[in-house]
Amino acid sequence: MKKQNLLKLLAFFQDGMVLQQDKEIKIWGEGKAGAQVRIHFQGQQAAVITGGDGRWELFLKNLRVGGPYIMQVFHGDETLELKDIYVGDVWLCAGQSNMELPIARVKDFYPELSKISREPNIHIFTIPENSVFQGPLEEPAAGKWLEVNEKNIEGFSAFSYFFADYLWRKKKVPVGIINASKGGSPVEAWLGRDALADMPELLTLARRFCAEEVVAEFIERNEKEQQEWRERVSALDEGLGKLPWYKDISEEGWKTISLPGWFETEELRDFCGSLWLRKKFDIPEEMVGKPADLWLGTIVDSDKTYVNGQMVGETAYQYPPRKYKVPEAVLRKKDNVLTIRVLCERGNGRLTPDKIYRLFSEEGSVDLTDNENCWEYKIGCSYLPAPEMDFIIRKPTGLYNGMLAPCQKLAVKGIVWYQGESNDRNPDSYEQLLCRLICSWRKKWNEELPFILVQLPAFSIDLPEENSGWPIIREAQRQAAHRLPLVKMTVNLDLGEWNDLHPLRKKEAAYRAAEAAMLFEQGDNRPELGPIPVVIKKDEEKISVTFDSAPGGLKPQGGFISDVEAAGDDGIFYEVPAWLEENRLIIECPSEITVRELRYAWRNVPRGNLITDEEGHPASPFCIRTDFNT
Repeated sequence: MKKQNLLKLLAFFQDGMVLQQDKEIKIWGEGKAGAQVRIHFQGQQAAVITGGDGRWELFLKNLRVGGPYIMQVFHGDETLELKDIYVGDVWLCAGQSNMELPIARVKDFYPELSKISREPNIHIFTIPENSVFQGPLEEPAAGKWLEVNEKNIEGFSAFSYFFADYLWRKKKVPVGIINASKGGSPVEAWLGRDALADMPELLTLARRFCAEEVVAEFIERNEKEQQEWRERVSALDEGLGKLPWYKDISEEGWKTISLPGWFETEELRDFCGSLWLRKKFDIPEEMVGKPADLWLGTIVDSDKTYVNGQMVGETAYQYPPRKYKVPEAVLRKKDNVLTIRVLCERGNGRLTPDKIYRLFSEEGSVDLTDNENCWEYKIGCSYLPAPEMDFIIRKPTGLYNGMLAPCQKLAVKGIVWYQGESNDRNPDSYEQLLCRLICSWRKKWNEELPFILVQLPAFSIDLPEENSGWPIIREAQRQAAHRLPLVKMTVNLDLGEWNDLHPLRKKEAAYRAAEAAMLFEQGDNRPELGPIPVVIKKDEEKISVTFDSAPGGLKPQGGFISDVEAAGDDGIFYEVPAWLEENRLIIECPSEITVRELRYAWRNVPRGNLITDEEGHPASPFCIRTDFNT
């Protein structure tokens, strides 16, 4: 009979783990009730007798930085040996899709990533998606410590990797990242019940999903509604008949359309259903019959793409870039046909402008935005808008219980939080919720951990021009950094993309967060990484805003400053002339306005040059009451 192993370490304690330096380290697990558990590590020994339930925990202190080390755990005649253990700095990186976004999505933007072979001093543990409403879990559902190497790097969170890369390069101390993030998640999904105790609406919603059958019914209903909509559209789609349109090269029924851009012809305004797009093109002789890459920007909402009648790729929703491979023997010299079947779910369909639309290989390339051969379209079927999809990950407490709570017994260096996009429908409550998140997490860790907020970058394509919520979210992040101790915010307006919710410049955003982490260690507890407005004065018809954190003076990212606005008693904002003098922003205001509020860069995407310090860190957007005496 095979012997049963009773000794168990919980999920984080495994080969490749990183332990936090300079802190007492708790290690815990399960074994036989009333039996001894001993740990040998770095010459230390610690022992404990398991409780009646078989659980145990031990503590290690004064660990030496470096690695790899070996840890041995003894339990009766059982021995566990954990290898490749490092001691350094462990950071929790949490949030939504921009924190989750994998390196695979940005690798073409950073060619240097293809040269990475192995970096054993950076290890990342990715917490899998898991919504739980009954209460906090003690360990994650799964996960594994993985070192950076060429085999697994594409699956890592890009932000997490670049953040760790900066710290390793600067400190030469091993770095462990725990990534707990999920695209589309609002802040309330990352709060525990105790943090929502006086918010009955959210708490009631969280309690509703405690019943597993409610969760199952919710997920099934949403998926069924989406599936039924897609099936109905497919059943009505004339382009999926006996001779599907991706194989049909006839001219009948096809109309020209200007693309990339929105589907804005008279009959396509607010169009929902199945739309077929087509473009004919020739290629250089050198590309004939050879494989090629096909990049088609992003498409709203989903697509199936064909070249010369052969499907080369499909994407189920709007956000991922369309980067498809055209196999060999598909391309011909003349009269190639690119056909895209697009499902438009709720209007506003598009081939996103200012993206790359190109077929290319080492032998040559074809620009698919040229006007030599126009894009064409044909309606497969027009239908009702798709039901709006809801997700269980949006519900209060679920991700906290299932993903975050299991991390809170681990010793960590600090926390990086990149989130806010999914709270733009109710931005006025975001500051309160964000402060609760910071305070409640610190309480569970029983430590005032350094907290770095990644402010939302510029973005506009899917937002209304007015009252989008994004400027309010950015201000909430700024206010939280100023209200709470040991919180620092980085500003990323210049790193966004107006036409993409998931901007590519994750390296630059992560490096700024890592700079903030280094400043904490140096005792610099300024709430922002960049110029901070501290004094406002009025002199006749001019107002001066003095910034600190700018020893070298303020600098515009270009030649002029715009997006400075002033409001009087009526609350209506007007753009006013503004310029920089050393570390001051000088604002000229009309004499007929008694200025009550000033704001800067209060837009989805600021139109002018940003204010920065001499190191290029932008000043945050702000909205400040002046309270000048009339």
